[in-house]
Amino acid sequence: MNLPSALPESAPALVNPLRLGQDDLEHFKTRGYIKLRQLLTPSAIHQLRELADSQLRAAPPATPAHSDGFTRLTHRLGQVGILERLYQQPAFAQALTFLCGSRLIMCEAQSFELGVGRTGFAWHYDSLNFRYIRPQDPAFSLWLPLQPIHPEGQGGGMAWVPLSLFSAQENFQFSRLLAQKLARGESVDEFCALLHQTYATPGVLTDCFEEQRIEQAFEPGDALLFSKYLWHRSSPLLEGELQRRQAISLRLVDWRACLDPLLQDGETRSAGGLGMGRAGGPLNPQSYGSRFVDIKPGAPIRSSAHCGPML
Repeated sequence: MNLPSALPESAPALVNPLRLGQDDLEHFKTRGYIKLRQLLTPSAIHQLRELADSQLRAAPPATPAHSDGFTRLTHRLGQVGILERLYQQPAFAQALTFLCGSRLIMCEAQSFELGVGRTGFAWHYDSLNFRYIRPQDPAFSLWLPLQPIHPEGQGGGMAWVPLSLFSAQENFQFSRLLAQKLARGESVDEFCALLHQTYATPGVLTDCFEEQRIEQAFEPGDALLFSKYLWHRSSPLLEGELQRRQAISLRLVDWRACLDPLLQDGETRSAGGLGMGRAGGPLNPQSYGSRFVDIKPGAPIRSSAHCGPML
């Protein structure tokens, strides 16, 4: 296991200790998300902005499968420097492992930048980020906006639907079922057409998402922790004082999660849309999950020498 070592006591604090109780735990378990007010200190936000600015790159043209509309993005932030120091903060591990109910593996780190008029991602769940583990394995994202977000003002944040209303767990299961068919050389066109119609944006179901959506204001230092099963979308950045909105997303996997190369292959071939009936691929197969060449299918991720830091 790769365990983060403790920082020297003289190192500047990056994470504020949070008072979390059973009400917070029940909220997160039931709804699949929780806002963590002022999780990060100003020093952490300053360093994360520097990291994002140094590694963000111009986004490629949007495709119908993704319709991302980001100005700049990167799917692979370097896991050194500020991120490595962040993982070593005791308050960081304490808050996340308490809410998630287990130890966690720190996986990918990504960053996205919205310019004025950009829309970001349409309704989706984190199929691409967690396609290398089994559908039933818990995994989470920690979303860290680096500029203020005010839904009633410029927007630029996120909207989501609580798990208590709708969950994407069955979509991961659809992906696994269709990946099996693909591996056997069978056609999945009919099934995918039905899924595509069901989860189209706009569409009957995503229109319901809009009616039930939640959006909250965020200040730099606030964070949103959410399940891989949470349906969410970006909110467009409107005209106003801000010219850009940057955010960093950290991907966390339950330490008991196991490798599922079959699911990864299916989602890679469809650009992460197999469980929604979308086909935007194939993607470059080199992903975070591709590193686990030293373990067998079904083996715990933590048993790989390439496993990320563990909280």
